[in-house]
Amino acid sequence: MHTTAWSMVNGARGDGLEARACLERLINTYWKPAYYYARSRGMDHHAAADCIQEFFARMLAGDWLQTVERERGHFRGWLLTALRRWVGRARQATGMNRLTLVNDDIVQAYEREDQSAAPDDQFNRAWAKSCLDEAMRLMQEEQHRGARARQVQVFLAYLHMVTEDSGAVSYEDLSERFQVPVTTITNDLHRARALFKSYLLRVVQETVGEGHDPEQELAELRRWLV
Repeated sequence: MHTTAWSMVNGARGDGLEARACLERLINTYWKPAYYYARSRGMDHHAAADCIQEFFARMLAGDWLQTVERERGHFRGWLLTALRRWVGRARQATGMNRLTLVNDDIVQAYEREDQSAAPDDQFNRAWAKSCLDEAMRLMQEEQHRGARARQVQVFLAYLHMVTEDSGAVSYEDLSERFQVPVTTITNDLHRARALFKSYLLRVVQETVGEGHDPEQELAELRRWLV
């Protein structure tokens, strides 16, 4: 059975390294969307950070999830509904242990977003980008181990060319850099793209309930990235 956000929530309630790993995965994927949502509802940085920290702490410590039939829906949909109610009440943190701090990258990224977008749209777009970031993190881990290491390194170098070098992509330059033929470079990129999609699908799969098609959620993710 694949891991879902529901099982990660339950796992994060425990103690030990496994619980901590579940908690970190949840926060990595959903903290940024929740923070964006709170900011777009009019909260300043400090109020939004406190509000979302309290939200996640209460969610993990309380019985909110016990009334939810997990197999009937996405975790993301449930989370957004719960978040609307929580932010609507605009409660501030009450001194509970904090789960994490909002880092400067998240704050700066929010400031660059379209401030006129609806709160739900801000949440969903940030969720899509968080899924991409998590899939990329998994890819970056892969570059240091196993037979696919070079494929991933070629893929990351290719992305750097696309995003940092004015979009100029040269398979010949990659061939020279990695000391392999151009045909090997193109094959590596093909396999690495397939690997990235598998990681992205894995991340997205965590947001849906049992019996739901993760490909549909992947299509939803693409829609928010357009």
